[in-house]
Amino acid sequence: MKTLTVDDDQRIRLPDAAPQSVFAYEAESSGVIRLTPVQAEAEEPFPRGSLLEYLTPEHDREQLAILKGCVQGPA
Repeated sequence: MKTLTVDDDQRIRLPDAAPQSVFAYEAESSGVIRLTPVQAEAEEPFPRGSLLEYLTPEHDREQLAILKGCVQGPA
C-alpha cells in the first residue's frame, strides 16, 4: 500500500499514472475512495462516406465562383 498526500491545490500525484490520464472518482460510505481509469471512446472524425454531401458539382461551381472573386491574375 502506498500513501499519497494532497497538496494545497487539492492535487494528488499518482506515480503510476500517465500524463493526461482521466479517472472516475467514487467515494463510498465506508470512507473508501475509488479511482477508476476512464478510457475515452475514439470516434472517427469523418466516418466513411460522410463527406460525400460536400463533393457535388453544384458545390464545386459555388467554390470556383467564390475563388474567382478572391484571386487576382498575374500582374
